[in-house]
Amino acid sequence: MTYLYWFTNYAWSDKIWKISWKLKAWDLFQFGEDYYLSLGDEISFFEQYVYEIREIEDKFKLIEKNLISKETIQFINYMVYERYCPYYNVMKYFLPQEIDKLVERKIWKKKSASLIKGGPALAGEGFNFLVNKIPPTPLIKGGDLKDGGIPLTEGGQSIDWQTLIVFPDLRTLINMTDDEFRKQPWVDTLLSTNTQNQKDKSRWNIKLGNTKFIFATHSEIFQNYNNLKKIIIFYPHKRYYANQQDPRYKTLAVVQKMSEIYKCELEIIEN
Repeated sequence: MTYLYWFTNYAWSDKIWKISWKLKAWDLFQFGEDYYLSLGDEISFFEQYVYEIREIEDKFKLIEKNLISKETIQFINYMVYERYCPYYNVMKYFLPQEIDKLVERKIWKKKSASLIKGGPALAGEGFNFLVNKIPPTPLIKGGDLKDGGIPLTEGGQSIDWQTLIVFPDLRTLINMTDDEFRKQPWVDTLLSTNTQNQKDKSRWNIKLGNTKFIFATHSEIFQNYNNLKKIIIFYPHKRYYANQQDPRYKTLAVVQKMSEIYKCELEIIEN
């Protein structure tokens, strides 16, 4: 048994189908003109989903292997179960409805083997991307920057993990981060105002590990992370930092669950 998420604009169902045979979880398939994401054999509220596709197996064409990770599936199932929200209202935060456009905009993993230690050193105990006013966050001890490449540890090794920094709003993000740091090719700023093309490129770069530092506002934290090792969040004091649309959630509770799923460190900055 495999459960499939159907990328469709039809609103009559929760867009979840099941098939009697197994398809590899996390892969994207095409059947006819429609696209389906395999969720595996375990989903939230499985007893609600009775619609079944009765077709022979070889009609499903593999489009993209491992479109999302095991951790991302766990994250999606958590949001559905804990927020008691249908899959189509959760999935839209993780993947665009026009999934064919995302596939067309695929980006390949950037090579870093040729990078060498050098370039300007970044200030502070670690990479000091937070300007001014905040105690140094020791993300990476030492740290050199290869101009046009990716950040290196003081031992000269390229960084293969990701750090997510969550800001309450765009103004805070701009005021508290360094302009030059945000321009680096391994840094991405995720905003709700970004175009769909920008969002799709960001999703690929994050999935492939090309992006090492991710600055995000609250609604953009739902990504398919490659190797997330640390989350930093500025504590959301105001009540409107709780999302009022399905899935209704408080960002702090979500990132706390993310730290469990991804087994990464969580740092909460109170003021």
